[in-house]
Amino acid sequence: MASHDGHGELMGADAEADARSIQGSNQYDVVVVGAGLAGCTAARLFALEGLRVGLVESHQDVRTFKQLCTHFIQASAYPTLHRVGLDRLIEQAGGLPNGVDMWTRYGWIGDTPLFDASGKQMFGYNIQRRTLDPILRELAARTPGVSYLPGCTIRKLVQRDGTVQLETLPAGTLQARVVVGADGRNSAVAKLAGVKALSSDNCRFAAFRSYRDVPLRRGNCSQIWFRGTEVGYVFPNDNGVTVIAYMATKDTLDEFWDEANTALERSLSRLPDYPDLSAARPLSDAILVKDYPNLWREPTVGSIAFVGDALMSIDPLWGVGCGFAFQAADWLVEAVAPALKQGQPPASALKQYSKKVERQFRGHRFLINDYARRRGFNVLERLTFSAAAKDKEFSQHLHAFGARIIGPARFLSPAALLRAMWINLTRSASASAEPNAPV
Repeated sequence: MASHDGHGELMGADAEADARSIQGSNQYDVVVVGAGLAGCTAARLFALEGLRVGLVESHQDVRTFKQLCTHFIQASAYPTLHRVGLDRLIEQAGGLPNGVDMWTRYGWIGDTPLFDASGKQMFGYNIQRRTLDPILRELAARTPGVSYLPGCTIRKLVQRDGTVQLETLPAGTLQARVVVGADGRNSAVAKLAGVKALSSDNCRFAAFRSYRDVPLRRGNCSQIWFRGTEVGYVFPNDNGVTVIAYMATKDTLDEFWDEANTALERSLSRLPDYPDLSAARPLSDAILVKDYPNLWREPTVGSIAFVGDALMSIDPLWGVGCGFAFQAADWLVEAVAPALKQGQPPASALKQYSKKVERQFRGHRFLINDYARRRGFNVLERLTFSAAAKDKEFSQHLHAFGARIIGPARFLSPAALLRAMWINLTRSASASAEPNAPV
């Protein structure tokens, strides 16, 4: 666990005072329920706009962190990290700027630098949630204008006369003009508001495990393998920890039931150039995720907005959860804060947020949901991955999409697909290709 110079104790004392203050009626501009990545980001950014924010968290311990995660933040979230002031703290904590080397039967697609429209390099970070979550939670809780309320749960929610009233345990009442549901995949805010999640099946299971002393074969760059129905990860993280993962279709789950640790290492050893884990030191048993259907909700209902996993919790294979959580929280504040500061009803601003979420996420969600139902690459994926293995410029194009810097429409534009066809017709196969491997 990363050290926080005793801040946990100090914040604990502050938190107790805030928790005691629940015993009356507390008026806020915004109440954020859930002090994870999205909730803390929203709370801090709203407060930096001069608004009064209640940040509600059911856990008492500031060091609580999410365990089921790829611990990978997409480059698309970097502007938000910078606005929050988190990029510097991540680097100080040992988080690693990330890129990804990808392998398919067409060969290695090496990591390439990515740039925004102004020419500035963009990257995300690999950092363990046990390190990241407490840092961000303390940053948010210490932001002037944020009242941090740990050990507090919501038991009733009523929307009335342009406000939302929340009854809490310990007994008390919170009132706000906008409530943000940032309380995870099984959001209590959504249940209390009568908002049902939409869902689609995921045909894969997943196994995750953390190690030290993994002999990395391709440096500190993250690596991902696509081999037929199998997907493997190696994600180097802070403090010398490497997160490995394996995903495959559920018809192969049986071998994982009795001994997930052994099955995980045996399965990964089949992938080309995978690091030898025989001398690596495991830090925990494997986390086995047997079923993980894709879930998503409407971004807003009345004066309630959803961010993070409460908004969308989809296939971890693509590692978009952290990055999308940061971005959605940022878009919410961008849309809603001006209206709240000017004393205007937030309905129009919330609708603006909802439209942006759908515009930015719908295409990514469609492709991720589609792949979660399939056992391998379709025609377009074969075309683009094979071209990226042969051409550096197209590799950068693929990486920009993988990092969610560009969307599906640009990635699969007619010009891009025509270029991929031309590359495949005129270039020889990569030296690392394995033409007989499944795809």
